[in-house]
Amino acid sequence: MKKIRAIFIGDVRFDQCPVFELNNETNYFEMIIDKECKYEKVVVEEDDDFLIFEIEKDVATMLN
Repeated sequence: MKKIRAIFIGDVRFDQCPVFELNNETNYFEMIIDKECKYEKVVVEEDDDFLIFEIEKDVATMLN
C-alpha cells in the first residue's frame, strides 16, 4: 500500500521529527502521533519547507 508522507525541514533541528501522512479522505496531512495537528494538502505541497515522500514497500522516494 502506497502512502504519502511529509516532514517539515525546520523540525530536523530537534531530537524527534514529526511525520505527517496524507489522509485521502480529508485531504489533510495529519501528524502520525497527533492527528489533531494537521495541514491542508495544498498548504504542504506549496510550502518549500516541507519535504514530501511516497512510501511503498518500505522504500521512500522524495517527490519534490
